Amino acid sequence: MPSQPRTPVEICYELLSLINKKGKALKYELIKNLGSEVAFRRWFDHCFVPHKIVECIQEQSGGRTFTYYRKTKNGELLHETLKNRQVIAVWLRISGKRLKAESQIAL
Repeated sequence: MPSQPRTPVEICYELLSLINKKGKALKYELIKNLGSEVAFRRWFDHCFVPHKIVECIQEQSGGRTFTYYRKTKNGELLHETLKNRQVIAVWLRISGKRLKAESQIAL
């Protein structure tokens, strides 16, 4: 039986938690979590980096350059907010033109 797909809220929380483990995460680790480079670009190049949730850093080691991502203050705030599922549930209900019923949101 296939598992249910992850919601954007779950994906965002998992990515920020992965970065939080060591204070930074390799681009490769993030791609592995997301499943593809296309998904990585969608989340990081088109969402997290432009909105200053994470920042990209380059580090040299053994003559090689590694690309890491670490959370910014905005990323810390988002990560802490995502830990509180009640706040997220309310946010999902009030986002949009109309107040959504609880049955219309997926956490």
